[in-house]
Amino acid sequence: MISMASNPNRGRIYRRCGCRDQNGRQLGPHCPKLARGKHGRWAFAVDLPSITGRRRTLRRSGFATRADAQTELNRILGCERTGITIDDRETVANYLTDWLATKALTLKPTTMARYTDYLTKDLIPALGEIRLEKLSHHHVAQFIRTQLDAGRGPVTLRRCVATLSSALNDAVRQRRLTHNAAKYAAIPKPARPQRICWTPTEAVTFLQFCADINDPLAELYEILSAPACAKAKPSPCTGTTSTSTAGCSTSARHCPM
Repeated sequence: MISMASNPNRGRIYRRCGCRDQNGRQLGPHCPKLARGKHGRWAFAVDLPSITGRRRTLRRSGFATRADAQTELNRILGCERTGITIDDRETVANYLTDWLATKALTLKPTTMARYTDYLTKDLIPALGEIRLEKLSHHHVAQFIRTQLDAGRGPVTLRRCVATLSSALNDAVRQRRLTHNAAKYAAIPKPARPQRICWTPTEAVTFLQFCADINDPLAELYEILSAPACAKAKPSPCTGTTSTSTAGCSTSARHCPM
């Protein structure tokens, strides 16, 4: 006798429709119109093992052709053979909620609070109703576009999507999913702030001021700024001639203010 888990050809493919009788009950496979070639849609049902050991029947419908239904059935059985868990009832909201509860054991309180905000205010409202295994790169891309159109900052959005990606990575490691739909999400990089650099004259003025007030860190400032000043054009100085090794240290003490 071939067991349920070892039979690679199990499953039933059939055609069904939504027609009902005069009492409002669905006719199911008894609809006479199913004899017509184009009436109804193709579906399949297959028994899958569960953690409890009880039989769990997975049903899916809406396929345009028998071949489409067979392809999806083969994918389901292939996932089972490689250890991928298939649960067509689990949504993104269900998974993220359970994932966050598990992460609470290891996350810092501040990180936990941030993850909770991203999940409850952004990810679950936008993606929660989607079946987990149906979540695609297109769903994530649409979420990103919607957030950007609403004025969401790229930095915050990047962290939000990174949270989703972390959750999906765990699903892949646990053999719940075959891929991470958020792994290659394209998010605009935030504009890098323009750095304002001092001119040599401004640097010398600062160093001279530190020397005049006997700032305890004055010599450290001179050492840190010396490489930059050495690359700059020398300014006219009086007194001791500044050398390349002295850098700003010598210039700061002898340049006129």
